[in-house]
Order: sequence, then C-alpha cells, then structure tokens
Amino acid sequence: MADPALGWALVAAGGAGQAVGLVLARRALRELARGGRAVGRIVGHHEAMVERAKGAPRRFHFPVIEFRTASGEVATFRAATGRLAPAPLGTAVPVAYDPQHPARARLATFAATWAFPLLASLASLPFLVAGLFVLSHG
Repeated sequence: MADPALGWALVAAGGAGQAVGLVLARRALRELARGGRAVGRIVGHHEAMVERAKGAPRRFHFPVIEFRTASGEVATFRAATGRLAPAPLGTAVPVAYDPQHPARARLATFAATWAFPLLASLASLPFLVAGLFVLSHG
C-alpha cells in the first residue's frame, strides 16, 4: 500500500508546476491583450558568455531590436533569448509591446511567448498524475 504522504507530495509538486505554468500563461495573455504589435528589425547584438552545467561556457548572441510604435515612437530592446550564431542584421522580427512602456517589448514568436508556460505545465504534469494515482490507489 502506497504512503499517502508520497501522494500528497507529488500532488503538491505537480500542482505548483501547474500554477507556475498558469501564471506565465496569464502574463503572456495579458501582454497580448495590451495590443502593441509591430515588426522590428535586428540592429545589433549583445554578446554574453553563458555558463553550462557541464563543459565550457558558450557565447550567445542576444539580438538588439528596433521598432516603431503605433504612435510613431522608435523603441529599442534586447531580446531575452539568444542564439549561438547571430541573426543577420536587418532581419524582420515580430514584436509585442505595452503601449505604455514600449522599451519593455519582447519577441512575439510562438516560442518566446509560450515555451516557458508549456514547459512548466508539461514538466510538472507527470508529478500531478502520479500523485493522484497514488492517492486513489492507496
């Protein structure tokens, strides 16, 4: 017979991961609802050495993006996600921004918007299911 404490611990871990996924998804939806959308251009790169758990650090290139808001203001921001190879300068990219704070913009790609909410939810789902299974068969 399974220990109910184990079941509750798994449910708590899985529930916490689901909550994180929901908070991240809510933030993404709120940003999308604010409505600032534009097409930006990569105008530069910020290089940073990123430490890895194993092996030597790697150099990542974070694009610097410039775009024009609906009101005509020109804004620039650095993307939160980087790549091993720099994207070509002048590349057009979709941008989402808060009209009240255009400098807090972000890339509006599917991966940039939904990767972390999906990852949090999918990674924690097995813990939630296992905990519910243990509790129902205990």
